[in-house]
Amino acid sequence: MDETPRRDAETAPAPTGERARSRIAFFTACAAGAVVFTIAWGTGHADWRWGLGALLLAWVLHRWMTRRDRRRTRIRRQPFPPEWDKILHGKVAFFNALGRADKSRFREELKIFLAEKQITGIRTEVDETTRVLAAASAIIPIFGFPEWEWDQISEILIYPTRFDESFRIEDGEDRPVLGMVGSGVMNRMMILSKPDLHQGFRNARDRRNVGIHEFAHLVDKSDGAVDGVPEVGLDRRTVGPWLELMRRKMAEIESGRSDINPYALTNESEFFAVVTEYFFERPRTMQRRHPELYRTLARVFQQDMISRVRNMIVPTGGKLGRNSRCPCGSGRKYKKCCLNKS
Repeated sequence: MDETPRRDAETAPAPTGERARSRIAFFTACAAGAVVFTIAWGTGHADWRWGLGALLLAWVLHRWMTRRDRRRTRIRRQPFPPEWDKILHGKVAFFNALGRADKSRFREELKIFLAEKQITGIRTEVDETTRVLAAASAIIPIFGFPEWEWDQISEILIYPTRFDESFRIEDGEDRPVLGMVGSGVMNRMMILSKPDLHQGFRNARDRRNVGIHEFAHLVDKSDGAVDGVPEVGLDRRTVGPWLELMRRKMAEIESGRSDINPYALTNESEFFAVVTEYFFERPRTMQRRHPELYRTLARVFQQDMISRVRNMIVPTGGKLGRNSRCPCGSGRKYKKCCLNKS
């Protein structure tokens, strides 16, 4: 490990959004109190009791409006569990590629996510590794947006194996589904196959990570529709070129001229989720083979993965030899890539 986790959040300022919400809450509460006292004054009933009541109303309203931010402040001040840090260093290549300040922010966001979202095992145990990997899956795609709120999800269900479209996991059934974002009665829920969640981080270079895939669907859903056109990173001028790029890339897959997972042909939303996995696991390969696609996704996620993978090291749980594929995602042997640089 490159450093011992510290209580960085105690000295770090609160995110800009939280400071803005605190100011809004303060002025709103003051305004509400002033309105109450003004009404009392206008009716001739103003006295010290009305003044005290207006102050009490302002205090209660401010406390109510800032309750989530105050809770998050307490969470940030808690020390980061050493076991979680060991999991991140041992299994999450994205985390290992971050600098010290970004590692601190990643830890902070992970603590908040695990404190606010429920992770429930269905006929399986949810250990700390599973919890940390599920949270990391959420943080990686939106790390370029420090003020992002995961309001689209409240609970992650962890299944012991893959399942079918009806959520069944009985033996003998066809179980093709690795993960799913819920809808209808399952709204604000996500289902992840535990073995596939772990495998996604065990092999950080196979362009497959079911956790990142499913959270990519939620990024896509941020505008209310899961249609392969996320609200972030694309404006009216760029939506048309993005749709045309998707069409061309899907045609390449269909004709066998692409290394993108054929599952992307399912529909536009699955295309977006599949190439998101590719972008975060093999950015250099994507830049070399699909430069326009890489540039678009870098704009969508506000992350330049090429500059980040220069610092990427293999998770400590893996074995890296001279002839192993380089963990930076270039596709070259380690001895011909980052070993020479180091």
